[in-house]
Amino acid sequence: MTFIDNIKQRLSLKRIVHLAKSKPYRHDFIDIENARTVGIIVNMTHCSREEQNHLLTYVKQLLRLNKSVTVIEINYDKKADPQFNTEVPSIFINASRLNWLDYPVPAIETQIRRHDFDILLNFDASERMTSKYVCAMAKVKTRAGIFIDGLEICYELMVNPSKSRKIPEMIKEFEHFLQMIEK
Repeated sequence: MTFIDNIKQRLSLKRIVHLAKSKPYRHDFIDIENARTVGIIVNMTHCSREEQNHLLTYVKQLLRLNKSVTVIEINYDKKADPQFNTEVPSIFINASRLNWLDYPVPAIETQIRRHDFDILLNFDASERMTSKYVCAMAKVKTRAGIFIDGLEICYELMVNPSKSRKIPEMIKEFEHFLQMIEK
């Protein structure tokens, strides 16, 4: 990690923790069965075509269960195009829509804050801070993601990072734990 990357990482961590602590929005534990609105964060830069198809199948399954689903696509390529916008409602974030700390520009933040999610699933296993920032600033009752030391405040539910970070395995883990939440 370069000196600049190290500074960005420390500043991001500090900002995200501060943002998560200062949220006036009430967090709660909502099980997947009772959730009406589900947000899904996916880093398309690290997502294979097979994983995209698996995620799309999962989204369609949630839609069949009468859940309102919004996919937040992150792609660090400036010239990338959205992949999910024709299939489901989505918010697209590429490198041209990020500031120097990898946070979404204010217009994208506003678009995310318009949603009131019961559950937000973060499938981004990368070290980049964009998805963690989105989890900290979004209006969400239950946030689920991979355990990252120092970012525990961003989630109500975290899964083990030592297991596979592939989307199919993450879906199984999220589903398992979100079904165990007391109703």
